[in-house]
Amino acid sequence: VLAAIAPGRVSAGGNIGPRNMLIQYYSLINSRQYSLAYQQWVNPVQTYQDFVNGYATTASVSTYFGGFQPEIAGGITGAVPAILVGVDIYGQPTAYSGCYFLRYNDTSSGLGLWSITGANFAQTQVAVATASQEILKGIDCYNHHNIYGVYDTPEYTLSNYYQLVNLADYASAYAHWIRPSQTYQQFVTGWADTSETVLFYGSYQSVNRVGAAETGRIPVVLFGYHNDGSLVGYQGCIGIGFNANVPGGWGLAAAYLRPMVFTTTPDDWTISQALSARCY
Repeated sequence: VLAAIAPGRVSAGGNIGPRNMLIQYYSLINSRQYSLAYQQWVNPVQTYQDFVNGYATTASVSTYFGGFQPEIAGGITGAVPAILVGVDIYGQPTAYSGCYFLRYNDTSSGLGLWSITGANFAQTQVAVATASQEILKGIDCYNHHNIYGVYDTPEYTLSNYYQLVNLADYASAYAHWIRPSQTYQQFVTGWADTSETVLFYGSYQSVNRVGAAETGRIPVVLFGYHNDGSLVGYQGCIGIGFNANVPGGWGLAAAYLRPMVFTTTPDDWTISQALSARCY
């Protein structure tokens, strides 16, 4: 979506997305800067000493992260799926998969823009790291899948679309468009300078038109983090319709977005207002 509209308001340099925050969090851990890593936690379940002791026999941790999954409509919390492979001082690897739960902090900067509020991990096979992208696509941090393993609501379908974009699975993401306005190559090229995208969404608003390509819209706020550290923000609505070619049956029909107005990073109030706006 971001690639198909005019450039938005840009905040230059130093903007860190949720996935990049976690990458830097583990960089601090691997370099034994535990106090800085510990500061990323809000209400940590461990004391600082227990946190440090937990890495006493860890030589290094390799990480694989998915994209930000928003928790609920209208919220600024979410989760990032992850695979962690730790190697101990004896050379033995241990792997875990799960989620980090995060909150956006509009009054902070740098690593402080995103805080860790919790984590949920289980031990898994070390070999999963070799197929990390497919496994990350299957990690549903909030159990938004239905019993058939697909996203079957408009909101969850939109969230999954950006998850695919953040994993660079552009073919699967492109397939979500009912009538794409770009060629596939244009779509891929449009994401070339984006390191990650964050979606916040409101509640689906139905238009109640039987047989229409667009059956409703979802109010959204989008953050686009660029490779140079700059940030662009958009607000508006995404048109949704039925798409038999996508599991779950929903697809993207159109984007109605405009640049957000902000100084350094969008504030909570502006995001909240955008997510509660009427799309029709």
